[in-house]
Amino acid sequence: MNLSMQKIYKSFGSNRVLHGVDFHLDSGEICALLGENGAGKSTLMNILGGVLPADEGSIRLDGKEVRFTTPVDSLDAGIGFIHQELNLINDLTIYENLFLTHLPKKGAFLDAALMQEKTKALFDRMNLQLDPCTMVRDLDASYKQIVEICRALLQDASIIIMDEPTTSLTDPEIQRVFAMMRTLKAQGVGII
Repeated sequence: MNLSMQKIYKSFGSNRVLHGVDFHLDSGEICALLGENGAGKSTLMNILGGVLPADEGSIRLDGKEVRFTTPVDSLDAGIGFIHQELNLINDLTIYENLFLTHLPKKGAFLDAALMQEKTKALFDRMNLQLDPCTMVRDLDASYKQIVEICRALLQDASIIIMDEPTTSLTDPEIQRVFAMMRTLKAQGVGII
């Protein structure tokens, strides 16, 4: 999916944070936004993620103009947002965390076998050696990031926004997340 943000403006009261920002991301591209604190990086991504509305400007996905009023709108359009503060429940398994927002049922009960099967298939696609039944509390920070990425992929994200994904990671953990990003790139997923 190709993304184009054009002439994005955003103010908070009299403080103009974004001044006609243009941003483009191609399918399978990895793009890092760099700048000082207060430069507007998070604001721009919060607009793309449906957290904040833009005051002016347009967002296009594959040439079609879109408008997001909620994070669900953004996710429904194929954009997953992984915030710096991870949104996982330590006392659940990996597969339970992956399906928190869209629990498949078999009759009146959760379909745990289907959730585990889909999780395993995704892990195979991503070359991950993880057991879907592992408790999230037993994962290091990089694997928790990877679980968040996998949740976005299960929800059909074609673009993934990662807010400062390496801030709390060690060097080996950073390399693990970067390897995952390269795998996603090869599969056509855009990453910011």
